[in-house]
Parts: sequence; C-alpha cells; structure tokens
Amino acid sequence: MDNLISQFVTALQAPVDRGVLGSKHETADIPLDADQLSKLCSLCFWASLEMEERRNVRGTLVLCSPPSTSPARVFATPVPATIPNIVALLIASPRTPLAVQGGPAGLAIWGLLDSEPIDLLRLRIAGNGILLASRLHRVLALLHKGAVSIPVAADEASLAHLVANALGKEHILEARGNIPTKLIRVGTTMIRHGHGGTLVFVPPKEQSWRQSVRFRFSFDANSSRMSQTNGQGSESGMCGVGHSDVAGAVGRKSASALTRSGQEGGADLQRALNQSLLRRIADLSLIDGAVVMTLDLRLLGFGAKLLFGPEDFLVTTLNAVTGELCERVSLAELGGTRHQSAARFVRGNRSSDVFVVSQDGRLSMFSWAERMHGVAVVQNLEHFIWEFELPRLNRDH
Repeated sequence: MDNLISQFVTALQAPVDRGVLGSKHETADIPLDADQLSKLCSLCFWASLEMEERRNVRGTLVLCSPPSTSPARVFATPVPATIPNIVALLIASPRTPLAVQGGPAGLAIWGLLDSEPIDLLRLRIAGNGILLASRLHRVLALLHKGAVSIPVAADEASLAHLVANALGKEHILEARGNIPTKLIRVGTTMIRHGHGGTLVFVPPKEQSWRQSVRFRFSFDANSSRMSQTNGQGSESGMCGVGHSDVAGAVGRKSASALTRSGQEGGADLQRALNQSLLRRIADLSLIDGAVVMTLDLRLLGFGAKLLFGPEDFLVTTLNAVTGELCERVSLAELGGTRHQSAARFVRGNRSSDVFVVSQDGRLSMFSWAERMHGVAVVQNLEHFIWEFELPRLNRDH
C-alpha cells in the first residue's frame, strides 16, 4: 500500500498544464511537504473503506489555508486529520469539501469550503478504495483496484476528443459543441441521490424514437419548453462536462464596482434557479423508468419504459480514464437491467444517447459508433463530472 501511495503522490506533484489560465506548465503549489501529503492520501484511502451508520464515506478534501479561501465556515478549533474525524465530517458533509492544512502540529481540518479557487489540489474519496486527485479542472491521478492510473483524458476537452477519435465521431464535436454544458449536472445529481437512474437524450427533430418509449408521466409542450429556456440561461461561471455525444467543451465566461456587483448578483440568482431546476429534473429518476429529454434540453417525461426486443449482441467499451478500448463485450458484462436496456435502446435508435447511473455512482454513456457499426459504452465518466459540482472562484474574487 505504501508503494501505491508513493506513486499517487508523485503524480500529484507533477507539473500541471494551466491552459487558458496562464503559463503552459506550472509545478503544483502544494501547501504540504511530501511526508504530510503521503499521510493525508493514506488517511483518505483507509477512510474510504469505512462505513458509519451503514453509509459509505464519500467526499472531497481541499488543501489550503484559511486566508487563501472564501467563503468558508471555519471551525473554532481545527480538527486533527484522523480517519475517524475524516469519516465523521464527510458523512456529515458529503457535498461540501473539507479544508485541510499542514504544519508543525500536523494535519488539521480547519473548516468547510462553500466554494474554492480552481487551482487548489483536491482529494476525492469516490468509493471503497477509490481516491482521485484533481487540480485546474484536470484529473491528475486515480487510485483504484490496487493500481494508480494517470488519465489519458485529464480534462473535459481532451475527454471529448478521446471519445470522438476512438469512436469515429469527430464531426460531432463541431455539430454539437454549443449544447449547454450544464446539461450533465442532471447526471451528477442522479449520482448524488444514490438511487441511480437512466437519462435518455433524443433528437429534437425526429419522432421515430417514440415507438420505443412508453411514458408513465409526460409533460405538455409549454412545460417541456421551461427546462429548455432555463437551460439556455446564463452560463457565466458555470463549468461542466457537456454532451457533445459524450462530453462537450467547457464554457468560461467591467464597469463600476456597483454595476459589476449587480450583474454578478443577477448571474448568481440565475445559476441558482438553473441548478434548482436541474436537481428537480434529476429527482424524477427516483422512480423506476427513464427521464427523457431532447438534445436541446426540452424535458419530455419520466418514469418511461424503454421498449426493445430480447436480442443479444456485443458492444464496444471505452474506459474514459485509461483510454482502453475493448471490443466484443457481451451485454451481461455491462451490468444490470439499466445498462442492458440502454444498449438495446441505442441499437434501435441510433441518433439517441443514454446516460446510466448505477446505485454505486458509476456513470456510463451509451452511443452508436459508426466506426464499429455498433453500440459503444463510455465508462468511468463519474470520475470527471464530480469536478464540476461546485461554483469556482478565482483568487481575485
């Protein structure tokens, strides 16, 4: 285990491509020495194997000091970073990152971050024995199944190109690159509520798919357009993985201080309304059946049964972390009923795409790949979209 932690820490200390944020490469500015960083990673790994009140430990720790980050809720007395304390705080705060700092007195958790600058190192406990590190919107390393992986597609843009090139969908990036990037937040919320679910995207100008869907609950035309209108609202400050057949590009958007404050307040309100709507859409997956939307974000209905024959066939899988492409994979190897239903639906409706969230938080996307002339399944997407759950603040905010 010590050797794996050592490999993981080495990956975290490697130079990071800042892209649009500044210089081409910058050595990670980690506010911990190598020994403390190794200890924190080890604590997180062992905490990931714990349970409390039959609940698994999930959540994020961010390395920073109190003056560097706001807004945050600061503890009156810093809490020592121990396995029991990490477990207790993440059970209590699974969606709000814990703020961790080191020093002569050792590792300590000093508060809860309601948002954080994008250039901070984040350690996420993503499952039992699964530890992920990210910085600058990039996944740096993944510790999973007793091995350390350095993702070949470290951010959302390279992930989109990996998928497009592997599956022969290069033209899709241009055709659908302007789809609102926060669409994937529906899938993120489905991961959060722990029930899993199926999210089906159908082409807005085709109706042939309707013979393969039986709605339990459907919306009228005006209600369907509400989600579309909100989805095309303000994107300022909202970064996320979009569709683009699997993942889209990131969208990153002065007058007087008063004017700027008013504009930011209005944008914050719009973002809050949009996120609230998307959470409510995702909650529709809490009952059995699929949530169905068009690619231009019209919500059509939920509790939908996907209709297909009992045929069996082979699919192609693409690991979004390692880039490994496996052909001739049986439906039984994909997972349970949701995964097999999604594959059969896409095979019969090749212009549609389906996201499936399993109860353990895994996110897969099913799409038709012309190059393979068959169904392709992109797996391990959950390791990318978690990075976009919270608003980002720059250092000067």
